[in-house]
Amino acid sequence: MGSNYNNYNNDPNRQRPRKRVSKKTLRRRQLGALCVIAFLVLLLIILMAKACSKDSSDKGGDTKPTDVTTTTTATTTAQFATEATTTTTTTTKTAGANDSGFKLDKYSVFLEVGGQGICYVQQYPEGSSEPDEVWTSSDPKIATVDMYGHITGVSGGECYVTLSSKKDPSKEVTIKVTVAGPVNTANNNNTANSDDPAKKDDKNETPEPQQLAEAPAPSKINGDGYHYEGDVLIVNKTYTIPASYYPGGLDPTCYTWFTKLQQGAAKDGLNIYCSSGFRSYAEQEAIYNSNVAKDGKEKTDTYSARPGNSEHQTGLAIDVNIISDAFIGTPEAKWIEDHCWEYGFILRYPKGKQDITGYKYEPWHIRYVGSDMSKKIHDRGGITLEEYFGLTSKYPD
Repeated sequence: MGSNYNNYNNDPNRQRPRKRVSKKTLRRRQLGALCVIAFLVLLLIILMAKACSKDSSDKGGDTKPTDVTTTTTATTTAQFATEATTTTTTTTKTAGANDSGFKLDKYSVFLEVGGQGICYVQQYPEGSSEPDEVWTSSDPKIATVDMYGHITGVSGGECYVTLSSKKDPSKEVTIKVTVAGPVNTANNNNTANSDDPAKKDDKNETPEPQQLAEAPAPSKINGDGYHYEGDVLIVNKTYTIPASYYPGGLDPTCYTWFTKLQQGAAKDGLNIYCSSGFRSYAEQEAIYNSNVAKDGKEKTDTYSARPGNSEHQTGLAIDVNIISDAFIGTPEAKWIEDHCWEYGFILRYPKGKQDITGYKYEPWHIRYVGSDMSKKIHDRGGITLEEYFGLTSKYPD
């Protein structure tokens, strides 16, 4: 027996007897395997769901991953007569409230082409206030915004307007702007004619005036405290307008004929848009005081009107396009000088007239007076209202 036992143990081909497993144990093992498989499937589903959610958040909503923000450190406008410094950065824009410290009454604006809107600031970041506002548009060809937050629709499409703080540019909030209307193909040709001789008209020839119905004089303001010469309201350093006068926007007739002016410019391949229109007494006061703090009273009075002395409060004055000396000599500036009178406007502060008007040359500032007066001014070589009516423009002090 001992020999047989040893032979059995040393046999390499022998098989160890299998242990019998009960049905209960087998079921437990099967159940455990199913649980492991179910867990792995659930984990895979969760990972896929997170990946899809991230991809959707990156591409959906109001986010524009490749928007280009142009931040203008502006002391550029009829109020700020220094050159603009423009910095271009690439950033992700999302319209809506954030933790910047800014709070607005709304975060999206819907406009028609030529229409205007504004988002009112309800709260500023700590240490900032109204004079620190910096407004920029991601695409001025679709919508422009002036230094007070007035947004103007230029061409059909979508863009973003950003409000930031001059004291801390990292504090900003973004507004989505949707402009309904036709896409203005002239937007892409603003300066094309300036570089391509093949696209220019003869430089020595001024295009013939466009045949239009006469632009009527704006309605007169009832009440005391307004100085009129015929149908023309005079507002300059000598003649003021009451602080209580608040039309709330451009004069309707002025707005209608400015729209016609834009259409006329578009026919000539140029894009003229409103960068600053109506300003209230309070807005002008804040602007003027800010400029005085920066440049002193004497220098400020050469480019910024005191509150009550600004034509913008009348709703009859418009600053177009680039509100700085960078606008001088552009095709748009030349077109305004040659053609604005055809639509009832005059260039209010012509070149070489500072001693008469009290303000430096502003080729971007036009004033609506109606066709009768604009033609008379044009026919006399583009003189000023002060020269035409024999008026002064000087502050009493």
